[in-house]
Amino acid sequence: MRVFIFLLILLPVNGLAQELPEWARQRLKAHENIFEVNNDFNPIFYVADFDGDDIPDIAIAVKNKLRDNMSGIIFYLGNETYFLAGGANGFGNAGGDFSWVDEWKIFDKEKTYQITFKENGDIEGDEEVLLNNPAISIRQTEGSGGLIYFNGEKFIWIHQGG
Repeated sequence: MRVFIFLLILLPVNGLAQELPEWARQRLKAHENIFEVNNDFNPIFYVADFDGDDIPDIAIAVKNKLRDNMSGIIFYLGNETYFLAGGANGFGNAGGDFSWVDEWKIFDKEKTYQITFKENGDIEGDEEVLLNNPAISIRQTEGSGGLIYFNGEKFIWIHQGG
């Protein structure tokens, strides 16, 4: 009887091992005086159709060089627009600095739940949210987080528990 052993070698997905596509590099270059790639995030970017127009978009982890290296995510959409979440741009309960994020990934399920709050800030419950496009999930491994989602008009924050 023969036994075969297969080894899987994983290479790091940050730094030079993961290069931005040329079109994204050109778009980021237009903002190079403000933003730089945040290598603390792994991977440093995700490509998906975030706005549902059948054109690839990209989400890149960045630091705002003009605002104390505040961490965020810049979305370059295929229609030549962009949106910054974090990076000194306050975004829902996620805030203006995503340095608290230690996990980010594509969320491509058709529905999710968001935490709802009372006027005084107490948790009221949760409600179902239907998703037409992929979102970016950001969270603390041992805490809470949420989704950055394009709802057809704009990017919104969908708060989720731990």
